[in-house]
Amino acid sequence: LSPEWEDEEFFRKELYERLPEPQANAIINAAHRPNRALYDLSLAIENMPMHFIRKNEVHKAVTIFEDNLGSSERLLTSPVPLFYSRHTARFLGFWLLLLPFALYDPFASTWNHVGMIPATALISIFLFGIEELATQMEEPFTILPMQAFCDKIGNWCNEIVSWEAGDNGMPVYKASEKDMEVNLGTPNGSSVQVQTNGSAPSTPAKPNGAGPAKRFGSVLFN
Repeated sequence: LSPEWEDEEFFRKELYERLPEPQANAIINAAHRPNRALYDLSLAIENMPMHFIRKNEVHKAVTIFEDNLGSSERLLTSPVPLFYSRHTARFLGFWLLLLPFALYDPFASTWNHVGMIPATALISIFLFGIEELATQMEEPFTILPMQAFCDKIGNWCNEIVSWEAGDNGMPVYKASEKDMEVNLGTPNGSSVQVQTNGSAPSTPAKPNGAGPAKRFGSVLFN
C-alpha cells in the first residue's frame, strides 16, 4: 500500500530474494500487484498436498485477508477531500485571530492584559495540533511503520515453516495407510462418511430403514 516512489527499490529487492524470478517479475509488472500476489497464493494452496477440506479453510482465511486488504486500499485511495482540510484550517485560523478580543476582559486583572498572550498561544497549539492529527489520520499508512510490520510478519512466517514435527520432544502419531473414515451423526439418525484421501468408501454404513446412499464428492449421505 505504500507509494511506488517511497520504497519501490526495497520492494523489488525483497521480491527477488523471496520468490523465483519469473513470479517476482509477474507481480512487479501487474497492474494491481496485490491481486496478482493473491492469485499466486491461491495456486500455491491448490498445489499443496493436503485434503480438500483443509484447502477450503485456508482459502477462507485468504478471502478474509483479501477483504481487509480492500478496506485498507479504500482508506488509502479515498482520503477526505482537500477542500474540507483547507476550510477547517481557515476557519480555525480566523477563530484564533479573534480569540484575543474575547479574552481581553477576562484578563483585565493582569498587567496590560498580558495574560491573554500565553493563553491564546496555548489554545492555538492545542487546536492546531488536533487539526494536524486529524489530517494525518486520513492516511495512516504514510505515518505507520508499515515496512517494520511486514518484516515482523515475514520473520514469524519463516519461523513457523522452519518447525518440524517432533522437534519439541512430543511423539508424532502418523495415520495408517488404510483409508480413514469418520462417521458423523446427523439429527435424523443418518450418518455421513468422509474419507481423508478424497475417494469414496467402498461399503458405506447405513442405519436401519435408511435409503440408498448418495455420494457428493468424497462425502456420502445416507
